[in-house]
Amino acid sequence: MLRSRRVLVGPGMVAYARAAPVGGLRVAVAISRNVKGAVRRNRVRRRLREAARAGLLGSDSHADDLGIGYDVVVIGRPAALDMAFADLVAAMMTIRRRLGNGEAGRA
Repeated sequence: MLRSRRVLVGPGMVAYARAAPVGGLRVAVAISRNVKGAVRRNRVRRRLREAARAGLLGSDSHADDLGIGYDVVVIGRPAALDMAFADLVAAMMTIRRRLGNGEAGRA
């Protein structure tokens, strides 16, 4: 999966995507080892999951409007802990927009 093309690189996260064999959009959240402490890692994980629900998946989790299924891996960085939640949602919306434009790798 990590050999796929990066869709978004930012201070709070890195997102990789590739075409999926099944329709719809699947999202996985992982946290960098640079986020020290279990409490901090879990807080970043919860924030990114909720931002993905709000900005990436939207109201429907099948993402039929993208036209093709994608597997997306979002890797949280330490800056995601201090970012405003609205910025995290905006980053997820950017990922969705880039997927819709076909900018993700099709490996």
